[in-house]
Amino acid sequence: MLDAIGWASKMSVSYQHLFLGYEIRDTVTHESGVGEWPHLQAVTVYIENGHDQDLTITIRGNKEKTTMGSVELVSAFTVSAGTSTSYTLTPETTGWLPYIYVTATAGTAPTKGEINVTIITIEKE
Repeated sequence: MLDAIGWASKMSVSYQHLFLGYEIRDTVTHESGVGEWPHLQAVTVYIENGHDQDLTITIRGNKEKTTMGSVELVSAFTVSAGTSTSYTLTPETTGWLPYIYVTATAGTAPTKGEINVTIITIEKE
C-alpha cells in the first residue's frame, strides 16, 4: 500500500489555463481558449472569479479544437464575485469530448477584477 507521499510521487499533475488574468467589463458572453481533455479520466475545471460581479459560467465540449459546433457539458452555474469553485468532469457524468472550454457572462458589467480558469488533470506515471 502506498502512503500519501508514495501515491503523489506516482502521479503527474498538468495545468491548462483557459482564462488567465482575463478582464470582463461588459455583459456579453466571453469564450475562453480551448483546452484538451486527452484521456478518458476525470478533469477538474477550477474557476477563480476575481471580479466585483457574479459570473455565469458554462462548460462546453467539442470533437474538434474549436468553439464552433460545441455542446454544453455542464449547465450554466454562477460563480459569485470574489470566490472560487471547481467542477470535476468524468466521462460517466458528462460524457467525453477531447476539447473543452468555458464561457463567462456577467449580468452587470464588472468594474474591476479578472477571471482565471484552469483545467487540472492527474495521470499515473
